[in-house]
Amino acid sequence: MEIATRLHQEKGLPDITDLLLKLNDARKATAYGDVERPDLEAEDIACEIEEYVETVKDLLSGGEDDE
Repeated sequence: MEIATRLHQEKGLPDITDLLLKLNDARKATAYGDVERPDLEAEDIACEIEEYVETVKDLLSGGEDDE
């Protein structure tokens, strides 16, 4: 989670800390049952991931839009 926060602060990437925490809790809830399963919507998760990937793509390409 620390790296996600640093990338957000230093590189301007979307802050995905909450998403990572929720996904990890969902994994633990499913695998071990030791935490409550978070309320997750597949479409919302997909949108957050897509936004993050697009921002990384823009960062790596120097901010140029290839489309």
